[in-house]
Amino acid sequence: MSAPRVAVAIVHWGIKRDTLRCLRSVALSYLPASPVLVIDNGTGEITAREVRGIVRDAVFIPLHENVGFAAAANLAIRHALAAGAQYVMLINNDATLLRDCLGELVRVANTEPRVAAVGAKVLSLTQRKRLWIAYGELTYGAALVRLVGRGADDGPAFSMVREVDCVPGCSILISSAAIEAVGYLDDEFFAYHEDVDWCTRARERGLRIMFAPAGRVAHHGGASLAKNPLVAHYLLARNTILFARKHARPGQWMRLGVTIAGSLARDSVRGWWRGNTALQRMLCRGYVDGLLRRDVPYEEFGLRRARSTTTVAWDQRSRETIGPEPA
Repeated sequence: MSAPRVAVAIVHWGIKRDTLRCLRSVALSYLPASPVLVIDNGTGEITAREVRGIVRDAVFIPLHENVGFAAAANLAIRHALAAGAQYVMLINNDATLLRDCLGELVRVANTEPRVAAVGAKVLSLTQRKRLWIAYGELTYGAALVRLVGRGADDGPAFSMVREVDCVPGCSILISSAAIEAVGYLDDEFFAYHEDVDWCTRARERGLRIMFAPAGRVAHHGGASLAKNPLVAHYLLARNTILFARKHARPGQWMRLGVTIAGSLARDSVRGWWRGNTALQRMLCRGYVDGLLRRDVPYEEFGLRRARSTTTVAWDQRSRETIGPEPA
């Protein structure tokens, strides 16, 4: 049997050298990726020439503004499916793909038809024997998910293929059949927890999410919003509530509310003692915006410039070229 066609998509937002390093790792994969897609999420800092200097036939899609990780990834997924890809791997621009990773993820994905997505073992970029994360366990605690293996030494506890609640979107292989059944990433999340939401939607349909420890990537972690970590905390808080609005039952809402209240109370005391409560204020703002389904204040947070008539027209042309949103 011929190898399945696997697309790899990289959304650029952050540091250009990280994206180019990631792209080089994709080019060295033992299992060739086709197509390789790079989405410039409104930075204007990376060019088609730079991208194609590494992967000659790469698809480069420049956006005129930051549409968020989920929406940018959806553009790449639609393009990959239109090109006939049977699988699409999303990899963060601040991660690198180890050479045998893609083939191992596909091997696990092919074990049975109900496998919707497979996550890699994510290692620390600077300490390769230490995990950044293995997989996620949905808890409905204040952080929504427990990051299993976060900061732990790699070892036998993380060496078995297993079914899990969710895998991180920084390195996830999704089947085209699952995308047809589940739909695309929910771009209301903008960034963070869109992976938890998609995996949960897949599991609600009887599909399986797998962790494949022999497939490995190395991840910097947090590089995209390193200059403003408060924005990341806001998005995590807002999206935790958006997730609960979609999926939580009454008991889960109760657990979430109690753990958030306890966490905020504890951290507020610490912040007051240290004379800095900015983090707690930002978290509260995120929770409230999630409850009220307010949009992210993109311009205030430096995530997006004011939209112009030219940008709106360009975005419309981009959608017409790449394809419509799924029904």
